[in-house]
Amino acid sequence: MNNRGQTLIIFILLLPLAFLLMAFIIDTSLIVMEKTKLESTTRTILKTTYKMKEDSDYETKVIELYQKNEIPIDNLMIENKEQSLKITNTYEKESIFGKIIGIASYKIKCTLHMDDTLKIEKE
Repeated sequence: MNNRGQTLIIFILLLPLAFLLMAFIIDTSLIVMEKTKLESTTRTILKTTYKMKEDSDYETKVIELYQKNEIPIDNLMIENKEQSLKITNTYEKESIFGKIIGIASYKIKCTLHMDDTLKIEKE
């Protein structure tokens, strides 16, 4: 018996599912990479600027470091308290394949807090 036609039909039916799965994996990995980049940059910025938080231009230094790493600063919030420094950055990353299912962009957010113990905490 010849099964070539049945195999072709199954292949044609499963091919779009395989493409959607690959698109989902690629989109998810790009989001994870972007989130990791934001967190590591924020962590580095906290470590380098915490000691200079009393200076008047520390916020400018924070902004420069984000811009150097090509991270948007539209929703950047810096909270400088007596014994702590908190940086929150939120931005949207355009979706590549999520548009297929109606997701135009993904929200990337990172909030890190550092106090006098020099321990960085994620919120």
